[in-house]
Amino acid sequence: MKKILALLIMISPVLQLGADNLQISQIDLNRLLFQGSIDIYFTADNTPAIDDLTVKEKSAGELQINSLDTSPNKDAGIDFLLLIDNSGSMYEESYQGSSRIKQAKLALNTFLDRIDNTNDRAAFYAFNTGLQELAPFGADTAEIRRSLSKLEEPAPEMAYTELYNSLVKITSVFPKTYGRRAVIVLSDGENYSVSEHLGTAHPEWGMFAAAPADVESAFQRAGISLDGINISDDRDEALKEICEASGGKFHDVRSTNDISSVYNGIRDKILNEYKITVTAPAFSGGSGLLMLTYAGRTDSREIPVPVLFGSGRDLPLPAILIALLLGLAGTAMLYVLRFEKPVKTALIQSLGSNRKTILKEGATVIGASRDADMTIAGNPGIDAMHATILHDEKTGVYTLISEKTVRVNNRKVKEKRLAPGDVIRIEGSTIIFDEPDGSV
Repeated sequence: MKKILALLIMISPVLQLGADNLQISQIDLNRLLFQGSIDIYFTADNTPAIDDLTVKEKSAGELQINSLDTSPNKDAGIDFLLLIDNSGSMYEESYQGSSRIKQAKLALNTFLDRIDNTNDRAAFYAFNTGLQELAPFGADTAEIRRSLSKLEEPAPEMAYTELYNSLVKITSVFPKTYGRRAVIVLSDGENYSVSEHLGTAHPEWGMFAAAPADVESAFQRAGISLDGINISDDRDEALKEICEASGGKFHDVRSTNDISSVYNGIRDKILNEYKITVTAPAFSGGSGLLMLTYAGRTDSREIPVPVLFGSGRDLPLPAILIALLLGLAGTAMLYVLRFEKPVKTALIQSLGSNRKTILKEGATVIGASRDADMTIAGNPGIDAMHATILHDEKTGVYTLISEKTVRVNNRKVKEKRLAPGDVIRIEGSTIIFDEPDGSV
């Protein structure tokens, strides 16, 4: 009994430390411009109450917390970007007698099994000397599996490890929608910049070689977390710090089972996150520092601020009005500009992700569900089957129908016959309709 008591005394400080854990995992600014609010995703060991949380900005002071969501990612889903190292060393024999790339493929397939038939979405990219898109957002898991199976050993000139440049680039490929976004990068080595080591210009990045600080800045600007998985002894020492600065973690593993556990563990951690929405302050500069406090612990994150929010206190009223008018003029151009090329079939195009969906005969569904023909992810205001575009085969007419009010050409409607160039707004997402022989 004494031994048990002694053990409890020894481990109690450790238990207490875990109970106080707090980490900001993502700050989403996509609601800032139009709704004046900021979403903060965070992890904590105990479920918080809204009154137990405090958010401050370094210059503006305490901010108003409008809502607390204790399971924001379960229904909305998570946007995962799966990035895998396809450099030459990945094809060398690993600890288990097979190549590292084989281990990685097995673990990724296991992870795809896990997210199949969920609301999560995934894209698949590989990097070596360059960065390759193998399956974009919107691809189903079957397409990602096919791309994974076709991954081959690169030629010697393509076998380098442009880790940092690839990570900076990858932050720009996410759709501009609300919600949780995460990159998981698996690698077996250190960053190797062609321009730095060979003294020659990279075909895409020229002589630019990103530093760890550039990667950290890119992920914080984009509001995306990064988790890193290393599967060799030659790990990149800066990657751990980069991951933690973004709200993610670094994992050093070796076996296929361990890799699979890490992928699943990352998803489980994100599914157990919390989200608070705060009213944005009038920022005093081009960046802000948000500080979240809970149970005696504080975590902070520096964020970039759009020009209007970051300089509003210093700009005269006419300058603000001019900026707003320029924004309105840009929106108005949607109604008068023609598409670059005439379309050959009726389609809708999401301006947030630049994704096009060919309209089907009968009905085309727009919504948050993975089963929708056009899935709009990460926006809790959009229903699973939010709106439908019906096609009348006899007349050739396309009609938008929705149980909830949507906007077409800035007018509230529940039913609207569509014409080429119509601008559909659904809970902040912008969609353009076009059909053959039409113009915008």
